[in-house]
Amino acid sequence: MKLDELSAEADKLPEDERASLAARLLHGLEKPHYSVSDEEVLSRVREAEANPEVMITFDQLVSGLRFRAR
Repeated sequence: MKLDELSAEADKLPEDERASLAARLLHGLEKPHYSVSDEEVLSRVREAEANPEVMITFDQLVSGLRFRAR
């Protein structure tokens, strides 16, 4: 089954079953080889508050992730 077909079938599921499927898929992925500390997160939040120009839109994030996945 192709990904588009699988996605179309998953879309037919009730929301709770789609959430369960998503969780199963995510848990099946390899754990990332990096970690981010709470301090790093706070540092980035402060940076964004001080200079909102460092922020990107959700669409920019998705676009970058799609480009990186190729």
